[in-house]
Order: sequence, then structure tokens, then C-alpha cells
Amino acid sequence: MAFAEIELARVRKAMDAFMQQRRPPPYIRPKLDLGFRVTGQSVEIFEIRPRWREPADEKHESPVAKATYVRAGGVWRVLWQRRNLRQLRRD
Repeated sequence: MAFAEIELARVRKAMDAFMQQRRPPPYIRPKLDLGFRVTGQSVEIFEIRPRWREPADEKHESPVAKATYVRAGGVWRVLWQRRNLRQLRRD
């Protein structure tokens, strides 16, 4: 079940504030940036880079972390990318 409109607005506002503190400086962003998307009850944070050996306008997204809200428990379940890049790890 997706977030209600008011919950979605709260999540987006919190994520905007969180990302503004952690994004690289503007002069680095064409080479490396961070973004997020809200899908259903999950928020995914990803790294944005130009594709290697591709035109500069082609971008590649790599997952960094994902948080899913569990309504039954009223908690957020957090997953993040492991050091070996094989899978997201759950906490």
C-alpha cells in the first residue's frame, strides 16, 4: 500500500532536507550526484554518474540504500549496499 498524500509530502520534505546536506558541491554534480525516489512505501537513495565510455549525457544509477516503511510495526526497515556490491543488506 502506497503512502497517503500527506505522508508522501512529509517523506519528500524530509528526504529533500536529508539529500541537500549530503549531495556533493554543485561543481562535482555532473560527475557524481545523489538522488532518491519514492515507490510505494519505499524510499531508495542512489548514486548518479555518467556511464563509463558512453556519451556524457548517459547516466547510470547505482543503489546505495533503501528504506521501506512497515505499517504493521510502525517502523522503517533499512537496506544498504554491501561492500562487495552483491546485494543490499538488511538491518
